[in-house]
Amino acid sequence: MRARFVPTIAGKRKTVRVATNNNFNCTVKEFKQLDMIAMSNPDSVFFINSNINTPELLRVNEHNYKIVVTLNPTLLVRQECVDRLYQIRRELVAFVRVKYIPEHPEINDLIIRLAKDNYAVVITVQRWNGRESLLNWSKLEHYTHTHNRYRLSGDALQQLQDFVDSFETEKVFLCDRIGGGCGTCKLCVMLTTGEQTKLASINLSTSGLCQFNCPDCYAKTMINMVTRFGYQPIIYNRIKANSKQTGKTAHIKDSLQQIGR
Repeated sequence: MRARFVPTIAGKRKTVRVATNNNFNCTVKEFKQLDMIAMSNPDSVFFINSNINTPELLRVNEHNYKIVVTLNPTLLVRQECVDRLYQIRRELVAFVRVKYIPEHPEINDLIIRLAKDNYAVVITVQRWNGRESLLNWSKLEHYTHTHNRYRLSGDALQQLQDFVDSFETEKVFLCDRIGGGCGTCKLCVMLTTGEQTKLASINLSTSGLCQFNCPDCYAKTMINMVTRFGYQPIIYNRIKANSKQTGKTAHIKDSLQQIGR
C-alpha cells in the first residue's frame, strides 16, 4: 500500500467489519443491534458493509458508522448506483468497493471518476467459480485456475496493477495486492480508522442471509457449501477474525510462501 496514514483513534484495539458473509441492510433493527454491540465493545471500531442496491441504504445518514459500499455488485456499471452513492454523507464513506474485470473500460472509467470526485476506491478482482460464469463476462486467457477458483493472472493482472499505480493521488488501491490476505493488505483497517489495529468481523442476526445473488459471490459460495454439509450457514453475533483475516486459507498460505513470508 502506497499511502502513509496517521493514527486518528487512540486506544482502539480492534476494527470490526459488519456483514462479511451477509449484507448490512441498514434497517432500524440492525442499527439497534449494532449500537448495543458497539456499546458492549468500547475498544472496537465498527464499520458496515453494504451493497449499493440495499433498499434502505440511505438510512446510514442517520448514524455515524463508516460504510464500505460495493458500487457494481452485479458487475454492471449503472449511473443510478453512482447517483445513490452521492446521496450518502461523504464523511461516512470509508471507501467505495469496485469489482474489476479486464477489458471492461466502463469499470476503469468508473474508478477514474470516483477518484476525481475524491472517493477512496478499493478494487476487488472478480474471481470465478467455473468456466461458464467466467466466459459470460471475460476470456479464459486472463485467468489461472488455482485453489478451486479462476483468478486474474499474467498480463491482465499486470495491466490492472499498472492502472492502479498510474494515479497521481493515492485514492485508488488494489485489495490484497500480494495475495497475503488481510494481514498484509490492511486497507479496510487503514482507510476506515487510519490506525494499525487488528481486523475482525461480525454478521448480525438482524441482517439474516444476504438477499442478493451477485455473480460468483465468495460468501454465498461458502454458505451454500457448508449448508450442503449440514452446517449452519452463518454464525451470527460473534466477533471473530475469519480465515482471510487470519491468513489461514490455502491460497493465502501459498502466496505468502512464494514471497518468502
